[in-house]
Amino acid sequence: EVVLKDIAVLSKIKWKALIIDEAHRLKNDKARLFGELLSIPRDFCVLLTGTPLQNSTEELWSLLHFSDPNTFASKDSFVEKFGQLKDAKQVSDLHTMLKPYLLRRVKEDVEKSLPPKEETILEVSLTPTQKKFYKAIYERNTAFLFKGAKPSNSPSLMNVMMELRKCCNHPFLIRGAEERIITE
Repeated sequence: EVVLKDIAVLSKIKWKALIIDEAHRLKNDKARLFGELLSIPRDFCVLLTGTPLQNSTEELWSLLHFSDPNTFASKDSFVEKFGQLKDAKQVSDLHTMLKPYLLRRVKEDVEKSLPPKEETILEVSLTPTQKKFYKAIYERNTAFLFKGAKPSNSPSLMNVMMELRKCCNHPFLIRGAEERIITE
């Protein structure tokens, strides 16, 4: 959804490839996200999702239409052919039709070919700007933090931790920080 903020700029570029992670968010062809992303010019696209079919074949059509609008132009004819999936022939036909569009990888199969996880911890110092913002967030919430975690304030404690984490990642992630830093 972050892309919607910059859609005017992004849709002026002719992209070689459009790669969309969490593509199941495009399952509703009436949603703004679907329409805006569909308007981005590209040579081809790759949709990444763990759940290409969640509730209905209409949702699957949306993903297929997004990736190949010419082949999957009509939702009605797709739903008429695959809407209910009542018999084995329909399922077989759907599998055949999906073959060039769908590559399915199951976690158990993929894990076998991956090297073991390796964790490397790198200690990195905060920049002076990050230190300033971190200290301000901490001081603003000191009294609250000293109360400790209780069921009643647990969500708020998580919010403070999230703000501190944002500051450590990049100060521009903190609301209003970018403008203040630029004007200084």
